[in-house]
Amino acid sequence: MRSNKKLIHKIKVLILIAFGMYLILLRPSQVKREKTVKPEFQSLVVYLKEQGFPEDTIKAIFSDPRVEFYEQVIYQNLSREVLSPVSHPYRDRVPVYEIEDFMKEYRSYLDLAEKKYGVDRETIVAVLFTETKLGRILGRYPVFNVLSSLAVAGNEENLRRIENYVHIKYHYLDYDSRIGVIKRLQERAKKKSKWAKNELASLIRLHLTTNIDALSLVGSYAGAFGLPQFMPSSFLKFGVDGDKDGEIDLFSFPDAIMSVANFLSRAGWGNHYLSQRRALLRYNYSRVYVSKVLNLASLLR
Repeated sequence: MRSNKKLIHKIKVLILIAFGMYLILLRPSQVKREKTVKPEFQSLVVYLKEQGFPEDTIKAIFSDPRVEFYEQVIYQNLSREVLSPVSHPYRDRVPVYEIEDFMKEYRSYLDLAEKKYGVDRETIVAVLFTETKLGRILGRYPVFNVLSSLAVAGNEENLRRIENYVHIKYHYLDYDSRIGVIKRLQERAKKKSKWAKNELASLIRLHLTTNIDALSLVGSYAGAFGLPQFMPSSFLKFGVDGDKDGEIDLFSFPDAIMSVANFLSRAGWGNHYLSQRRALLRYNYSRVYVSKVLNLASLLR
């Protein structure tokens, strides 16, 4: 009788050990399979749900291991816009012969763009060269992570991070000067956050309705991508299928050429110099940028 009890006790112990091992081995894999959203982006899930996106879909996107919070991108965007001067001219060597070869290769699309949208070929090419050197410099930042990080730049936690960043980065400034920089950066962060939320929503629409994988898309530190460096909202509004293959691909020159022409046309491009400047300012709100594009276009003529 006692031996039976010992046997039963041993069996119970073995069962408990086996169950414990099961929990140890199984639970980590279960955790991996669970959809977890990083704390920094919890507020974005709520925001995007309010914009009409299915909550499960948004959680699945933000649970992807490729999604990361880029704190440095926030500082990079805000510091360049608030602290850096923009009065210096661009000093790029212009490979005129290379650009002329490009214009010959895509002559038919440039002809079509001029005819359909009324924007001269030299300006279209000048924009593409200024933005990405005709595709040589496309950017290396994951666009989804850039926009997601900028979208939460105005959160209280990130506003505190900005304050700490300024005190460390600009320690050589006196206290009052640092406080002034902090206020300007924090105010800009709040505005940038609202802008980035709209752009992020546009990017997710592209992700859900086109062949674009938003999580694999790379571009600039500001979130622009493709040969013409469009933001997601610009893609939705102005993107054109230039080669008629059934898909808008801003990494394709025919589509990029037609999309730039469409953008500038709808931005008010005309024969008058002032209308051209205004249209280019809508493309990139920098007077230095506008002058560079117009000067290059003039050189190409």
